[in-house]
Amino acid sequence: MDRFENARVFTTVIEAGGFTAAAERLGLSRAATSKHVLQLEERLGARLLDRTTRRVSATDAGRRFYEQCRRILAELDEAERSAGELHNEPRGELRVIAPTNFGLTELGAAITDLVVAYPKLRVNLTANDHVTDPIEAGYDIAISVGRPRSTASSLIARKLNTARRTLCASPDYLKRRGTPQIPEELTGHDCLCYSYIAEPDEWHLIGADGERVVKVSGPIVTSHRQVLSTAAVRGLGIAYGPVAFFRADIDAGHLQQVLPDYQLPEATIYAVYPASHRLSAKVKVFNDFMARHFAASTIFR
Repeated sequence: MDRFENARVFTTVIEAGGFTAAAERLGLSRAATSKHVLQLEERLGARLLDRTTRRVSATDAGRRFYEQCRRILAELDEAERSAGELHNEPRGELRVIAPTNFGLTELGAAITDLVVAYPKLRVNLTANDHVTDPIEAGYDIAISVGRPRSTASSLIARKLNTARRTLCASPDYLKRRGTPQIPEELTGHDCLCYSYIAEPDEWHLIGADGERVVKVSGPIVTSHRQVLSTAAVRGLGIAYGPVAFFRADIDAGHLQQVLPDYQLPEATIYAVYPASHRLSAKVKVFNDFMARHFAASTIFR
């Protein structure tokens, strides 16, 4: 069997977490997938995978070989794309991952515009909050809110925009419980906490008199935008979160901002992609397109 194909199957087994999932990705039988890896181990004279009935994991030799294979196969894929793409035209599947609660309406509009502009491009978008290294998981590019969790030197993080956060509550809640005038008054309120920050029950507010840190509590802690906005509209408390979560309800008068003279820490939005001497056409055009789109966007402000 071809040594490049052996290596490609091996890297897929590592990334998929097992032979069965890898076989499904590759369109092979499980037996054929296992045979590729066995041939590779025999040729190298080294065991690359530890196998149990439940899972497979890379040995030390396997991890080192995987990192080298990933770079070589990426260069081979790029060479094949470059040879096959007339005038470096973006085409084929682009696998993108973004946080579940990112501004998916805004991202969806941007991706729609991108596909209209480049009709030979097919975007496969996944919403997931729990992928530690999206590139290692097989995605071409990732949208990250806040500093990317992976610190691999093989990744580049490009700033797209910043996301402003806000405090808001329903007019009914504020009528019943009163409107806070200073941050310290938040301690006497029911607070709807946003779990996508380091300490959800510790709110930092920055005003003309400097930064205030207030400990809060309340009935809900969540990262889910719909839960936060619904609970706030129904008068359960004062909600903390990205302004994009609440914009429609604020504009409609269902919610109103609390302590508007104070600022909350902003989050930076990044596009994360592999560091490479030459990016594939589809990654490059997506990256540039998103940078222009979000630089001009006001939805997160």
